[in-house]
Amino acid sequence: MRILIFTVNPLHNAPRVIREIEALKEDFEIVATGITPPHDDSIKYINAEKFLLTHFEYTLGKIFQVISFGKVFKRRYFTIQRKIDKLLKDVNPDLVIVHPGTFLPYFFSKNKSFKVIFNAHEFHPREFESDLRWRNTWGKIHHHIYQTYLPRLDLMINVCEGIAKECLENYHTHSIVIPNAGTYHDELFPKHKSEGKIRMIHHGVAIKSRQLEMMIDVAAQLEGKFELDMMLVFNDETYHQKLKRLADKYNNVRIIPPVKFDEIVPILHDYDLGIFLLPPDNFNYLHALPNKFFEFIQARLAIAVGPSPEMASLVKKHNFGVVSSDFQVHTMVQNLRHLSHDEVNSFKDSSHLAAELLNSDNYKNILLSTIINLLK
Repeated sequence: MRILIFTVNPLHNAPRVIREIEALKEDFEIVATGITPPHDDSIKYINAEKFLLTHFEYTLGKIFQVISFGKVFKRRYFTIQRKIDKLLKDVNPDLVIVHPGTFLPYFFSKNKSFKVIFNAHEFHPREFESDLRWRNTWGKIHHHIYQTYLPRLDLMINVCEGIAKECLENYHTHSIVIPNAGTYHDELFPKHKSEGKIRMIHHGVAIKSRQLEMMIDVAAQLEGKFELDMMLVFNDETYHQKLKRLADKYNNVRIIPPVKFDEIVPILHDYDLGIFLLPPDNFNYLHALPNKFFEFIQARLAIAVGPSPEMASLVKKHNFGVVSSDFQVHTMVQNLRHLSHDEVNSFKDSSHLAAELLNSDNYKNILLSTIINLLK
C-alpha cells in the first residue's frame, strides 16, 4: 500500500517526519512532499513549493478580509485545491499523513478514497495566543479547521498528553501520543567527571518569544562553576545580534553554530547538562516536550528544566535532573549553584537508563501497528 506524507517543510532536517518515514518505509511505499529532499533516496520525493501560497493567493485573502469588514478567509483556495487534487490523482495513495494543519481541508474533497491522518506538531489554535493579531487571524483559522476536520479524521497523532487531552475536550477527537523521541544511541555511555566546570548546552531555533536570554543570565550568575554553549539556528537577525551581544559580556557563555541533524546527539555527548527554561507564554510552550529534551537524554546528560509539566514529569519520574519550582532566573540559579559533580554523574546514569525507554524505536512500533490496523 502507498502512503503520501504531506508537508511543506524541509525533509532533510524535520525530525518528526524523518522518524515517521523510518517507521513506515519497510512496510509501505512512501511518497513524501517537502521543500528539500529526504536523506533516504528510496523515498519518492515531490517538491512542495508549488503548494505554498503565492502572492496572488495571499492578496486574495487580504482583499476578502477588507471587503468582509475584518473577517478572515477560512475557505479553501481553489488554486491550491487543484494542485492537491492533481497530486492525489498522480500518487493515488491509500493513506495520507498531513503535517501542516492549514492543509487539512484540501484532503477532504468529495471524491476522497483514502484515509487521512493528521500528525500535529503543536496545538495550532493556541500556538501564538499571546499575539492579539494572530489570535484574530490564524487563531480563528486553526480553530475552524480543528472544529470542522478533526472529527472527520481516521487518526490523529499528538506530541504529548496535554495536547491530546485538549483535542479531546475541545474538539471531541481522540488521538494517539507519539512524542518527539529520537533514535536510540546504544553506543553512548555517560561521561563522568570529578573536576572542572560543569558544561551546559542548549540547542534549537532561536525564537524571540522563547526568551533564551534567560538561560544566558542563569549561566552569568554561575560563572566560575558553570559554562554555557548555545547551539542555535537563527531566523531573526535582530534577535541573533541581541543574544550575541549578551553572550559576549560573559567569559562562560558562547553562541556556537548548529550542526547537521544526525550530528546533534554526538556533539551533545561532550557536555554535562542540557538546560531548557521556557516561560509558558502560550499553551504550546506550557506543554512543550521538544526534540531537544529527548536528545539530551540520548546524549546521557543531566537535565535542568522549569516546571513545564510534560518535561518536568519525565525528569522527576526518571530522576535525571533538576526541575525548578518556577520560571525565574534566580530560582534556576539556586537549583544549580550547589550541584556537585557526583550529583551530575548520578543524573547522567539515570539518563542512560531512560535512553533505552524514551526513544523513537519504541514509539515507531506503536505508529506502525496503528496504521496497519487502520488499513485492514
